[in-house]
Amino acid sequence: MVEQRPSEGLGTGGGTAVRPRPDRTARRVLRRRLAPLYAAAFLQNLALWVPIEKLFMTDIGFDAAGVGVMAAVYSLVVPVFEVPSGLLADRWSRRGVLVLACLAAVVSVTIGGLSRNVAMYMVSAFFLGVFFAMQSGTFESIVYDTVLEETGSSDDFERVIGRVRVMESTALVVGALAGGALAELLSLRDTYFLTVPPLVGAAAALCLVREPRLHKAEEAEPVRRQIAATYRVLLQRGRLRPVIALTVTAALLMQGMLEFGPLWLVALATPALWYGPHWAGLTSALGLGGLLGSHRWLKRRWPVAALAAAMVGCCAVLATSTTIALVITVQVLLTLAVVAVSIPVMHRLHDSVPSAVRAGVASGVGTLTWLTFMPFALVVGFVSNRGGVDEAGWLFMAIAVVSGILMIVVLPAAAAPPAAPVPVTVPAEGAEPTFPADRFLPEDHPEWPGHWATPPAVWVSPDLEPGSATALAEVRTAILEMPAELRRVIVLRDVQGRPPAEVAGALGISAADEQQRLHQARGLVRARLERYAEGLEER
Repeated sequence: MVEQRPSEGLGTGGGTAVRPRPDRTARRVLRRRLAPLYAAAFLQNLALWVPIEKLFMTDIGFDAAGVGVMAAVYSLVVPVFEVPSGLLADRWSRRGVLVLACLAAVVSVTIGGLSRNVAMYMVSAFFLGVFFAMQSGTFESIVYDTVLEETGSSDDFERVIGRVRVMESTALVVGALAGGALAELLSLRDTYFLTVPPLVGAAAALCLVREPRLHKAEEAEPVRRQIAATYRVLLQRGRLRPVIALTVTAALLMQGMLEFGPLWLVALATPALWYGPHWAGLTSALGLGGLLGSHRWLKRRWPVAALAAAMVGCCAVLATSTTIALVITVQVLLTLAVVAVSIPVMHRLHDSVPSAVRAGVASGVGTLTWLTFMPFALVVGFVSNRGGVDEAGWLFMAIAVVSGILMIVVLPAAAAPPAAPVPVTVPAEGAEPTFPADRFLPEDHPEWPGHWATPPAVWVSPDLEPGSATALAEVRTAILEMPAELRRVIVLRDVQGRPPAEVAGALGISAADEQQRLHQARGLVRARLERYAEGLEER
């Protein structure tokens, strides 16, 4: 039985449905909840060894080709572990997977500092790949779901993930400057070992994270079905494909700069003291790019086109210039632009995916990135070894051209409806009625068939006024506890405000099923508010 008409919403007197929006209380609670994640993001990126890594690798026998092979090693490890770790995060604990990632980083840094030859350092690269695999997609997923759970909307995601990027960037800048100085004062090996305590601190901070519950209701789904659902999202046709393609090409440019950017300094015989400021510039671009990425100008065609042209121009400078100051400048600008682009693209990707498979899908996109980066790293290493690192600049320019075209296609349309998420697997017909049948008039009633037999009581408590913190808390709890197939509809319709036809198409269901599930979900919310109101009257 249909519990309410579409115009009735969640209230008692008609009007629109309650639409949770971020308020001061929700954002204050959100900040407190995110504090351990911000701390973990800072501590796990306080990588003192990173700015002097290439110098250390050169000391133990690496050449440019060997650097490419090493990068290919961990970019091969990541695809092997990434999707399984994403599925583990969805089914077990995203917080737990992030803690395991920190432990893998501890092992990697320890082995790296102990390395005396290329082979042993390759083992360190293996565990670094495990770290990347476990973290990729999982950190962003827990941030996204926390924002959605606390505010009822994903609108704050870009702002929050921008802050995460600032924390990461700040840590990397501090690590770069401190790492370069420590390498001068102590030794390259000691610099590696001093990175371990912050990683342990990051693991401790993650243990304090209160994990979101949005994906918990679907954990009982069979593993095989969840894997199929994850890959169905990744492989489906539609608007998600160019989003994934832009994610991959942008990641190639960013990872390429972080991995091979210092080779320009090596080629120009730059003193070791400059490696710290160079790395600080690259890592500060991560934070500035995170802040720029939340601005709306990235959704306008002409600014996007200008940014794409600037990225291509930066790569052209890398291929032609031998001036160290200019090379460092364009590397920083290129990294900043790529990070700025990645923020709205990441938001759109997460908007397109149900929470139950969010970490798995995000990890799958990361897997595709690493599978692409592996041959790219080998080619860059080979070209740099044979013709010089400036020749590799033309490879970066080719990737920048492709990224620029995708930016012009994707970013101006970033506000458009995202690609369809996983079709629901539980039929709406199997759902139980929200209210007892005797609360409605029979279908053969001469005047009001199927309507309320006795209209619901008017709620007079100020706690249940639309927009109040108590009402929003009850609504959020009701949405979290309802079956997944109903939660998807009400989140898309009443939280994200999408039209009925779009929601039906996104979920792969008929318009009638979409309406029935929305009524069922709204009824569950109203039933919870009604029980709360009755409890107030009894006090």
